[in-house]
Amino acid sequence: MSASTRAFKVAFRCTACGKCCTGKGGKVRVNAREVEAIADHLSTPTREFRRQFLRRHPGDDFDSIKQTPDDLQCIFLEGKQCSIYPVRPTQCQTYPFWPQQLISKYDWALTSKECEGVLLDRTSDADIVPNDRILKETVIHEVHRSGESMTYSEIESLVEELDPDMLHAFDQEVADKYRRDVVYEDEHVVVLDSFLGTPRLHACCSSILTSSSLNFVLVLHDDVDTLPPTRSLHFTDRLELVQSEVFLTPEGAVDHSYLSLDVHRGLSVALGFLQDDPPPSSPSPSAVATDPTWRVAMLGAGASVLPTFWQHVISRHRPVRIHVVEPSAAMLYAGTHFFDASDALVVHKQTGNAFVTTLLESSAELLDLVVVDVEDGTTHELLEHGDVLSAPPASMTSKEFLHNIRRVLGPRGVVAMNVIGHKPTGSLESAGGWDGLATRLATVFDQVWVLPLEANTLVFGVLGWPSHVLPPLSTTSLSDQEQVVQDIFDEFRPRMRRVH
Repeated sequence: MSASTRAFKVAFRCTACGKCCTGKGGKVRVNAREVEAIADHLSTPTREFRRQFLRRHPGDDFDSIKQTPDDLQCIFLEGKQCSIYPVRPTQCQTYPFWPQQLISKYDWALTSKECEGVLLDRTSDADIVPNDRILKETVIHEVHRSGESMTYSEIESLVEELDPDMLHAFDQEVADKYRRDVVYEDEHVVVLDSFLGTPRLHACCSSILTSSSLNFVLVLHDDVDTLPPTRSLHFTDRLELVQSEVFLTPEGAVDHSYLSLDVHRGLSVALGFLQDDPPPSSPSPSAVATDPTWRVAMLGAGASVLPTFWQHVISRHRPVRIHVVEPSAAMLYAGTHFFDASDALVVHKQTGNAFVTTLLESSAELLDLVVVDVEDGTTHELLEHGDVLSAPPASMTSKEFLHNIRRVLGPRGVVAMNVIGHKPTGSLESAGGWDGLATRLATVFDQVWVLPLEANTLVFGVLGWPSHVLPPLSTTSLSDQEQVVQDIFDEFRPRMRRVH
């Protein structure tokens, strides 16, 4: 959305809280000119500065400032103050006026959760940031990200020489590339279509003999780093969490051929534990069912994106019965009306705990796979390990619940759990906070595996495989016949590890 057509006012007043310098996995990019400026400010030789304070992440073509050993904040943050503030990198100076944070009121609201200077309920018009300043900061930010080796002040001086019409034309181009449309909204959920082509801006500076100034040309290339449009579902009180997401076709239809979210692709690894033949040295091969139907329950199905994908893929090769368990009527409505949820799914409007209890009290057939993908906005601590979890909720990490999951599974059943958590502040142990839950699962299941993702950890409990036998995770008939499933296995198999 361009500054001139933005439907919301941008209000901001920095409080020097330091929050923008904190957070796991923080990555502040720096170029050669910025490195020279910071090293000079610290009276440190450039080579020594690079060795001591910079790092390069796998896959990046730029350097980043190191985080502290616990990966919780920038190495230059001292208390709440930046120790290199006069020469801080351009990425820091332009924050929070980054294009992706100004696309819509929802993105600006998300920014407010990590920056207390963002004022959603302003008390004074004096806090409203002028559009010209927002545009200038946006251009500087994009030039910096394009790879130009200049400091903030150097880029700023060039931008100030630009013709205003050129700036506003660039502003409109960015608006065309970064767009978010509200498809549906009620008091509980919002559905957003996102068009984030992430164009890479190329800035070219060349001396012009006929002019004393520099000619500064801004070009957006359409064929670089283009992302397909997506549709996402969010709770209105937790906009920062994507509950469901799908890719859209060029025509705007839901694309069921692949999974957008890494957590959905990662959970699909659970299918690799569902083998067609008894595991080697199985202590009770006679207990293996001959019914080819896979019975799956998804607790916390959201808009039914993952179960719909599984329904399409699995049903082409074998019978499958997938139970969608979701207590939110708004979620189920969104799944049906905006995410093309499969009609073949068996829908249960109830909590996961209630669903499991119902199974235990009935004579229903045992399940092959239970997925627990539930987040209810609460946090709790697993006392034995000190892990602090926000997903799954406490009711689904208790020993009683895990035993109940075991009871509704068949002899070769699998549970897959999406875990969001962390260790207590200051701990240098495993960052995911999954250890305690994995230990609890190990008292119930024969094997426990983990798959670390960028923001989550997936934990798998597996039955029916002797402790000395490793499941192949790739040789099911499903992966042999469905390349998309094999691609998922290939993507995540190197990161899978057995912990119990």
